[in-house]
Amino acid sequence: MQVTVKSKFARSARLNGLIALALSLASLLAPLPAASARAGGEVAGTVTDPKGAVVVGATVTVTDPVSGQSYTAITDGQGRYKIEGLPAGTYTVTVLAEGFKDARQEAVRVEEGKTASFSVKLELSALAGESVTVTAAGVKGNTDPVYREVRQLGASAGDFSGDYASVSNLVLKRDAATFTLKSGEVYFLRPVEGRITGGVFVGEGELTLTPPTETERQSLAIFADAPTLTEQFTTLVMRFGDRTFDEVRASPAARVAQGGPQAERARGLYRENQSLLRKQLRSNAELRTLTDIYSTAHRPGYFTAFVGGKRFNKLVYEVDPLGLPYVSPEQVALTSHGTTDGGIWTAFYMADEYRAGRANSNFDRRLVDISHHEIDAALKGARLVVTDRMTLKARQSGARVLPFDLYPGLRVTRVQDEQGADLNFIQESKNEDGDFGVIFAQQTQAAKTYKLTVQYEGDGAVRDFGGGNFALVTRSNWYPSGSGTQFGDRATFDITFRYPKGNVFVATGALSGPETEEGDVRVARWSSGKTELAVAGFNYGKFKKKEEADPESGYTVEFFANTSAAPLVRQLQNRDKMVEMITGQSVEQLSEGEVLSTGTGATTGSAGEAIAQTKDSMRIFNAYFGKLPYTRVALTQQPAGNYGQSWPTLVYMPYTAFMDPTERLKLFSNMTSGQASQVAAGSFWSYLAAHELAHQWWGHIIGWTSYHDQWMSEGFAEFSSSLYVQYVRKDVGKFVDFWEEQRKLIVEASPATKGRRPYTVGPITQGYRLNSGKTGGVARRMIYPKGAYVLHMLRMMMWDTRNPNRNPDERFQAMMKDFVQTHYNKDVSTEDFKRIVDKHVTQDNDLDENRRMDWFFNQWVYGTDVPTYRFEYTVSGNSLSGRVTQSGVSDKFKMRVPLYVDFGKGWVRLGSVTLNGNTSFDIPATQLPQAPRRAAIAALNDVLAVQIENVKR
Repeated sequence: MQVTVKSKFARSARLNGLIALALSLASLLAPLPAASARAGGEVAGTVTDPKGAVVVGATVTVTDPVSGQSYTAITDGQGRYKIEGLPAGTYTVTVLAEGFKDARQEAVRVEEGKTASFSVKLELSALAGESVTVTAAGVKGNTDPVYREVRQLGASAGDFSGDYASVSNLVLKRDAATFTLKSGEVYFLRPVEGRITGGVFVGEGELTLTPPTETERQSLAIFADAPTLTEQFTTLVMRFGDRTFDEVRASPAARVAQGGPQAERARGLYRENQSLLRKQLRSNAELRTLTDIYSTAHRPGYFTAFVGGKRFNKLVYEVDPLGLPYVSPEQVALTSHGTTDGGIWTAFYMADEYRAGRANSNFDRRLVDISHHEIDAALKGARLVVTDRMTLKARQSGARVLPFDLYPGLRVTRVQDEQGADLNFIQESKNEDGDFGVIFAQQTQAAKTYKLTVQYEGDGAVRDFGGGNFALVTRSNWYPSGSGTQFGDRATFDITFRYPKGNVFVATGALSGPETEEGDVRVARWSSGKTELAVAGFNYGKFKKKEEADPESGYTVEFFANTSAAPLVRQLQNRDKMVEMITGQSVEQLSEGEVLSTGTGATTGSAGEAIAQTKDSMRIFNAYFGKLPYTRVALTQQPAGNYGQSWPTLVYMPYTAFMDPTERLKLFSNMTSGQASQVAAGSFWSYLAAHELAHQWWGHIIGWTSYHDQWMSEGFAEFSSSLYVQYVRKDVGKFVDFWEEQRKLIVEASPATKGRRPYTVGPITQGYRLNSGKTGGVARRMIYPKGAYVLHMLRMMMWDTRNPNRNPDERFQAMMKDFVQTHYNKDVSTEDFKRIVDKHVTQDNDLDENRRMDWFFNQWVYGTDVPTYRFEYTVSGNSLSGRVTQSGVSDKFKMRVPLYVDFGKGWVRLGSVTLNGNTSFDIPATQLPQAPRRAAIAALNDVLAVQIENVKR
C-alpha cells in the first residue's frame, strides 16, 4: 500500500526563516514505499548536446537500483522524454546516445503523483562504443564473420538495392495471422550465406488475426476492442529465418525485379527498426537470426513483423518454433511497445502444436539442459569477477548457437570448450542489446554432454548501498542460466566465493567446510550437494549473525541483520542531525511531537522474534506440505524496504521487517499519525516472513513450468500465510480479516489497475501478462490473492469436522503432500496440480459425478466469473430457514456454499448448499439444538465473492 505523504512541518508557522529552511530541506525526504504502488509518479526532461541542441533518439532508462526493474523511453523530435507510472522511490537515470558519453544520475526521487525533472547535457564521446569485447585470449566477442555480416545489414546503401517484389494482394499466412499485401513493394536484404533474412514492405496492407482460444480472444479484446484484430498498415518490417523470400518469389501475386525505386526508404525503415530493437527493446535480433543460419535441425525458421499500422503503429507479431522467451513455451505472440497500450496482447502455441497435443506448459523447448555449475566468484566491493564451468546436455541435435541469460553489465571475456579451445561468443553493448550467446565449433548432438567455461566480470550486479549494506540486485542471472525456461534451469552448484574481510557472507545451499583466508579476503565454499536448485544466490555485508537449531522442524534457522542503518534510515538520521544543528531543537519539539526522530533504526534486536516466526512457519508448512531436503534456512536483511524474495535456503527480507513497530513508526513519521501507525504495524510485516518462507516449497521444491503456472508459486505462498495466521495468531477474526483483504484486492478497482476490477481482466493463468498499459499493475492483485483463494476454497471444501483423527484438514494435507512428493524438486504445470486434486476429489465436491474437478478449475483457475451472494434468513425459536441467492455468473457456474450458525461461541458449520448459475435455493425450516444468535453463508470467507450479504428477517 503506497501512502500519500502529508507534511507535518507546514503548520509550524512560528518557526523563523532559518528553521523553515531546515525543515523544508528535511521534508524532501519521502517516506519508505510500503507493500504496493498506486498510480505512481514520473520522470521527464530534455536531452541536449554540448551546444544546447536537442538530441533526438537518445535512450533514457530509469532503474530501481534494488529490484533491477527498469523503464525506458526514447527522446522525441524536441529531445524530450517522459516515463510515467513509476512507483514512488529512488531511481538511477541513465542516458545513452550514439556519439556521446553515457550520462548517469543516481538517487532521483520519484513521488506519488508528481514529476521528477531530469534534463541532461551530454558530452561528446571520443570512442565509437563498445560493441566489440576484447577477451583474455586472442578471440574477440562479436567477431564471428557470419554474425558480423548479419549485424551490419542495412549499413550499406546497397543492402536493399537487389531483389524487390511488386505485389498485388499477396497473402502471407503466418500461423493465426494473415498479412495481405494489397499493393506496394517488398524490398529484401542482400543474402548472407545464401539466405535472405529480412525485408521491408511499403504500400497498403492488412493484418487479420484471430487467436485460437477463447481466453486469448478475450485478451485481445482488451486492446483491440474485439476478439479479432483487423489492422490496416502502410509499412511492414520483417525479420525471418523461414522461407518468406522464397514464398514471395514463387507467388503469382508478386513480380520480382532488381533495384526498386524506394530502396533507400526501405533501408531507412530497417535502420529505424534496428535502433528500436537495440536501444529500446534491447533484443539482439541478429543473434536469433544466426541461430537459424547455423542450425542443421529440421524445423521451420522464425518470423517477426513490425507493423506500421494506421490505428496501432507499434505492434509486433512473432512466430518462433523454439518458443518466445517471454511467454515460453508458447511460440506465437502479438505485442505492443506503445506507452498506453504496451503489453502482450495475445500469445499461444503454433497450430501444429494444438494438433499434436503438445500445446501445454509441460512441453520443454530448451536447446540444452544445464546440470551443474562450478563457479569461482570474487567480490571486490560491488564488482564481480567470475569463472563458471558449466556442464550441460544437448536436448536437440543440429544447434551451433546457444543463447544464455546473463546480466548484460557482466562482460564476458572468454569462453572455452572442454578441451580448452576458445569459442566465439556474442555480447553487444551492456547498454543496448547485450544478449549473451555462444557459438559452438560443431552442431550439437542430442543427449551428448558438453562442458563450457565462461569468464566474465563487471559492475551493477551487486550494489554497495553504503554502511555495509550490499545487495545482489540481479539475482537470477548473475551467472549464465539456461534460455527457454521461465524460472531458472535446475542444476547443482559448487561455488567458491572470495569476499573482503570484515564482512559476513551467506549463500544458498550449505558451507562445504570452514571458511579460510587468503591475504585480505575470506574464502567460502558453498554447495547444493545432490539437490538441484532452480537458482543460486548470496548476500553479504556488515551482518550480525544468530542461529538456532529447531529439532521439531529439523532445520537450523539463521538470522543476518546489518550492524549499520539502511540507506533511508541514514538519510532520515542526517535530517534529524541537520535540524538539531541549525535550530538547537529536536524534530519532535519543532513539530510538537507529530514527527518522531529516527533513532537508531536498529534491526539486530529483532533476531529472537524473527527466528521464532521462522520456526513456527516451518513447523506448520512441514505438517501441511512435507519436509524439505534442506537442513538450514537463512533470513537476511536487504536494503530494499518494501518487498522480500526467497531463494532456496536463503530468504531476502526488507530491513523494515526486522524493525519493531516503534522503529518503523519513526520511518513513517511524516505521515499523519493514523497512517503511520497503520502502516508501521500493518499485516504486511506480520505475514511477510511466512510468505517468503513458504516459497521454499512453492517456487523451489515445486517450481513452475511457464508463466501460466506462476500463480501456484505466489498464490500458494500467500495461502500458506493464512495458515500462519490461523495457528500462530490463533484469532478467527484475524483469519477472516486476512481473507477479506485478499478478496478486496481481487474485486475492487483502483488507480493502480486503471480503474478495472482485477478479476475481470483475465484468468490467473495469464500470470504477469495481465499487466499492460491498459490494465496497470493488475497481476499483483490476481496471481497472489486469487491464487491463494483457489487453494483456500479447496481446503474449506475438503474440511471434515467428522474426521476420526480429529483433524478436519487431514484430507487436504494428504492432497498437498501427495502433490509435493509426486513432483518433488520439479517444475509443474497447472494441469499437474489438477491431476492431484482429481485424485483426491471427495464425493461432496464431485459435482459433475465424474471423479474430476473440471468444474472448479474451469471456473476459478481458467475462468473469470466471481459470484455475488445474498442470504436472507429467519430464526423462529430453535428453527432456522432462509434463501441463498447466487448471481453475476454464467449459467454453467456452480459452487458449494457453506452455511454457518453462531450459538455464542463462534461459528459452527451446518452444511452447504450447491447452486447452479444465477439461482436461489430455499432452506426449509431446520431444527437446531438451540436458537442461534446469527447465521451466515461463507462466514470464514470460504468462497470468493464480489459481495456477500447476510440479512436476518
